[in-house]
Amino acid sequence: MDSDKGILERTPLQKGDTCDSEKNASSQSPHEQDGTAVVLGMNKKPARSNLYEICAANHWKPPLFECYKKDGPCHQIMFTFKVTIEIEDASRNIIECYGAPQRKKKTAADDAAEGALWYLKNIGYGMKNK
Repeated sequence: MDSDKGILERTPLQKGDTCDSEKNASSQSPHEQDGTAVVLGMNKKPARSNLYEICAANHWKPPLFECYKKDGPCHQIMFTFKVTIEIEDASRNIIECYGAPQRKKKTAADDAAEGALWYLKNIGYGMKNK
């Protein structure tokens, strides 16, 4: 693997924003409106499930999800989740991905998992299509 493995902080895109990696990606979007992830050809499951499967397939510890931040008034709380993955190979890297603030905890956790899946796919760890 390349030496670019390491800590990744995912910054959320606003509506209409693009980045170079999205322009070069396939026609499938990594974000779906129903909260499920389709990461460049992956099956339609919650991103958290796909991330757990990748970790299990590579004999890594399960990903650790934690609520990183809660913002807003009590009737409109926005949750930001962080996922931490320890890649147990010769490099022993740790990946941390932060999702965009969301109104539901599950959606916030999935958003963080989508970022981790994108990163893992781009460094060579991905799920094969079933």
